[in-house]
Amino acid sequence: MYLCDVHTHSLISPDSKAPLSAMAQAALSAGLKELCVTDHCDLLDWEGRPDGSFDWAAAKEQYRAVKTDLDGRLTLRLGLELGSAPFDPDMARVVIAGGGEELDFVLGSLHNWIGDQGNIDLYFSKFAGDGALCRKAMDNALSHAWELVTRYPDCYDSLAHVIYPLRYIRRDGMDLPLTDYEEALRAVFTQVAKTGHALEVNTHHGLDMGDWPQLLRWFKESGGELVTVGSDAHRPTDLAKGVPQALWLIKGAGFGYITTFRGRKPVTYPL
Repeated sequence: MYLCDVHTHSLISPDSKAPLSAMAQAALSAGLKELCVTDHCDLLDWEGRPDGSFDWAAAKEQYRAVKTDLDGRLTLRLGLELGSAPFDPDMARVVIAGGGEELDFVLGSLHNWIGDQGNIDLYFSKFAGDGALCRKAMDNALSHAWELVTRYPDCYDSLAHVIYPLRYIRRDGMDLPLTDYEEALRAVFTQVAKTGHALEVNTHHGLDMGDWPQLLRWFKESGGELVTVGSDAHRPTDLAKGVPQALWLIKGAGFGYITTFRGRKPVTYPL
């Protein structure tokens, strides 16, 4: 199988201290063939304040330096994890344009509440004992995922961690059955597939694997063909965790290939 990790972070992200060189070395040690660095640009910061800043100069400088040092031993791609594009699609497009011709890949993510709870990052919500807040978080995330895939398809290539709120709902000892959201997820998946976009299997450092067989089945039944995989690693020790298992899950769901991106165009490799 083509071992790749196309959702990773470096010190360009505010929540990582890892140089890209260290992430690339970890990728080599893990036997990866391709690595894409997708540092954060969230149009809403952790506290819900608008913020469209991204240091493209620094991102490109380390990318070029590490790519040169690798000398072909690993395919390295330059990506971006763009958060909350539906909040300010015009700014989202400005940020993407800053990547220029070197930008290979855009992950579309939703880390924040939008239009509720002060737009804060879901990480800061307290879900324990509050089933109504849990349901509201999922509804908010999926409604804006729908907005992203229907109104702003130019602002993403692969839809990242589509069930992101469950990360923190479960952290706080709560849970929601995926079947309660089957209709909404299938609608999103149908639009992703219809527009030739990809769905990400996000392993969350190998911690979140159990939901993906169900989600992949729904995506496949909705016409989906393109799937990317990422560990969401913010440090070298987490890089590629869960990726081999995810590839087997993707194959088991009936997909024939894994997808990466070059110049924002999909490239597929047989599973």
